[in-house]
Amino acid sequence: MRILVVQNHHTSPLGVLGDALAERGAEPVLLHADGGEPLPADPGGYAGLVVLGGPQDAWDDRRAPWFPPLLDLIRAFAAQDRPVLGVCLGAQLAARARGARVYRHDEPEIGFHPVRLTAAARDDALLGGLGDGAVVMQWHYDTFDLPGGAVLLAEGGGLHQGFRMERGVYGFQFHLEATEAVIRDWVDRYGEEHREDDTRHVAGIADQIPRHLPAQQAFARTVGTRWADLARAAASSGGG
Repeated sequence: MRILVVQNHHTSPLGVLGDALAERGAEPVLLHADGGEPLPADPGGYAGLVVLGGPQDAWDDRRAPWFPPLLDLIRAFAAQDRPVLGVCLGAQLAARARGARVYRHDEPEIGFHPVRLTAAARDDALLGGLGDGAVVMQWHYDTFDLPGGAVLLAEGGGLHQGFRMERGVYGFQFHLEATEAVIRDWVDRYGEEHREDDTRHVAGIADQIPRHLPAQQAFARTVGTRWADLARAAASSGGG
């Protein structure tokens, strides 16, 4: 079972989600969109699509000219009943693919923050039985409106944090894929790119890693393996 993984930036790899896919015997096929690798025109033999994060704005097609064909590809996977998993930027792109607005939020959401799972998440294929919420890694400046017909699965900080659309399209604003190495890299890069007096957003994150990351990674592995099961079901029914 092959899964197409679109990586929008080298700083946002597959991480923990790769472990979850491997646990289910899936073969991730990594496509470096920001490196100029062309997207396929259709889902082909892929059972599912994972769209990862990145520093781009989901509406900025000039900076990321692969976004329009990626939106088409998200819609094509959905039309063929093949699951899609969007993470952070990937979630925003999944929302945009269904006509929702993506825009700059008043304040960046960076670090470990709690999210609340909605009542609809209780019997969801990915989130059912995972409790009422979790503390998760956030790193985003933008947010999105809920697409028409989507089911809100998670919320926090006054923002939409997770949704499901028909045909197994999921979007999660938080970074399910995050590993300790990736988070520390983000913190280091932030410190290098911002003024010394503007590092309040990342203060204390390194100290929070041992407290919050193990539980998040367990949460992410469950979500990832369950999503892989959806992809396997799609493949078994002729979807890849």
